[in-house]
Amino acid sequence: MASATHDPEAGPGPVVVGYDGSDGARRALTWAAQEAERRRAVLQVTVCTDWHPVSSPEAAGVLLTAPDLEVVGQELADDAVARLRADHPGLRVRTEVRAWAPPVPSLLAESERAQLLVLGSRGRGAFAGLMLGSTSAQVAVHAHCPVVVVRPPGPSGGTGGEAGAAQRGTTGGVVVGVDGSPAARAALAFAVETATQRGAALRAVRVWQVPSLWGSSHHAAPGAHVGDLERAEQELLDADVAAALDAAGPRPALEVGAVVVQGHPVDGLLQAARGADLLVVGSRGSGGFRGLLLGSVGRAVLHHARCPVAMVHSQSAQER
Repeated sequence: MASATHDPEAGPGPVVVGYDGSDGARRALTWAAQEAERRRAVLQVTVCTDWHPVSSPEAAGVLLTAPDLEVVGQELADDAVARLRADHPGLRVRTEVRAWAPPVPSLLAESERAQLLVLGSRGRGAFAGLMLGSTSAQVAVHAHCPVVVVRPPGPSGGTGGEAGAAQRGTTGGVVVGVDGSPAARAALAFAVETATQRGAALRAVRVWQVPSLWGSSHHAAPGAHVGDLERAEQELLDADVAAALDAAGPRPALEVGAVVVQGHPVDGLLQAARGADLLVVGSRGSGGFRGLLLGSVGRAVLHHARCPVAMVHSQSAQER
């Protein structure tokens, strides 16, 4: 088992991927390996093995012996390394096996020094009916670095299998939701960096809704003002994008689009991200209550997107 100490040559920490051998974890492993290559970073495969005996009426009162969790974990780590050697022979890889270690606190500890944490949307322990596993959801909320949740491909995704899932959407660009909140500004900065590394187009999307107050009899019908509101929203979006590009400093030519969409934020972002390489969102938007670590939009996107989703916290949120 390789050491988990920080490699100073790897830049700002490794790309860490949680691995449990499930279909979701294999998709995450493939995605994380490609991203680590782009970032010229070490890929750390983290395996957490814990044991929870399951009781049944037939087995009531029977003491079940726990497996050797070190062995189980090392077998999973070896499986991941074998997959990586076959497809990414030049990638720097290390493994970290944590026996008797619940995955959420272990991965959160890893996130303190990682530049990126990558997870499948649902591991072995989740019920089949859940759209997002509890581990991925909890880590996305509380991590100290950006978290990418690799969603399964959509029903009309085309090529089947793991390779097809990894190759789909490779020219779809990076889409980022922007609403002026601190978390959205952090998401935009991450999206600029990621699009630049990929040589991909960047599309910033601001989804807005006509204020419901205008529906009362004491105000004019909103139709006469929608155009003015839309122009104001576009100006706000353009200003945020310009500030993010300026803050990024010198960079290769980057194709950038900035569009405003009227409608519900979740619907607008999911539609904008159709066919994208990556959808980037802030952990909590301008409409979220201060005490919430993950807003309703971010939660819905994590559950329903058909492309990988990056969840980015503002600095103030990371210092909570």
